[in-house]
Amino acid sequence: MFTRLKWFAAGSAATLGAGVYLGAKVKQARERMTAETMARAGVSTAAGIMGAAGRRMQRAGTTPESPSAVEEAEGVEPGPG
Repeated sequence: MFTRLKWFAAGSAATLGAGVYLGAKVKQARERMTAETMARAGVSTAAGIMGAAGRRMQRAGTTPESPSAVEEAEGVEPGPG
């Protein structure tokens, strides 16, 4: 009888402790997920992707050139603009 009671109490305590712990984690996550922080994360990710693409282009030797440099390389006179 006491063994069952002991295991019931241990299980109840573990469940209660896990509930409190997870509740605190959810509250922290909710506080972190504001519109401003999500926008910052999106901008940071986009900047990282753009930077990586630029580095890849530089390594491949295909850096974007100005339109006038392309026209000169092709033997065309640069136009206005």
